[in-house]
Amino acid sequence: KLIQELPERYQMVFNLYVLDGYPHKEIAKLLNISEGTSKSNLSRARVILRNKIETNQLNKNEAL
Repeated sequence: KLIQELPERYQMVFNLYVLDGYPHKEIAKLLNISEGTSKSNLSRARVILRNKIETNQLNKNEAL
């Protein structure tokens, strides 16, 4: 669910790299972006997901 909440450009790179195992070079070709953009989008997606996970955990702990 959290992955689906990512902005589309981050979600696409995250899915292709993490879930499908594509290298950044292939992702760049598929999405018509540079390799640097692919790497940057993956990094940003990971930061967003990490923050969402931490926020969810904090909210669960506060509810207890």
